[in-house]
Amino acid sequence: MLKKKPSQTDEQLARSAANGDRAAFESIVRRYTRPLAEFVVHKTATVQDAEDIVQETFLRAFVNIKTFDPQFSLKNWLFTIAYRLVVSSYRKKKPVRLDSRTCAEMIDPQPNENSQLDWLWELAAQMGESVYTVLWLRYKQEMEVAEIARVLGRSQIGVRVLLHRARRKLAERIKVAAENQPDNLTFRTVLLEGTTTL
Repeated sequence: MLKKKPSQTDEQLARSAANGDRAAFESIVRRYTRPLAEFVVHKTATVQDAEDIVQETFLRAFVNIKTFDPQFSLKNWLFTIAYRLVVSSYRKKKPVRLDSRTCAEMIDPQPNENSQLDWLWELAAQMGESVYTVLWLRYKQEMEVAEIARVLGRSQIGVRVLLHRARRKLAERIKVAAENQPDNLTFRTVLLEGTTTL
């Protein structure tokens, strides 16, 4: 029986891609298309805009892969490129951000276990773009504060302060939402799962 070949780390793939290995770069694309799409689609007016930004992210990564510094995270590098493209696109088009449910349906039409937390991300979205973004990177992409700071071009202290305020405000909004649904057992269950997740 053949043993399954262990998957390469991001850094190994980046090194191979920098040496001209197209298959390695294709592996990077497969690995990060969905996470980047989930991140970008929340900040664009249409799914086509999101797809364009993701494609442009990979194009820029491919052109500049030789400049990638392996002491940093490849994931962090890709998200930084994508975030800068989103900011640039926002300045040009001023898009209206799509709601979480619409975004989730565009990325994956089949409902999954995470769809019950859409309302939680809707609450986060109401607190502003920077708050939503920092929460998304921390809890959906599981980035450390230092990584988020690099992606957003902020100081680590600034990110920590933003996260602290965001969590406090979100907790307040969750409490109000729970008080408005006192008899809804399902809501309470999701609420508890949601606060644990975040």
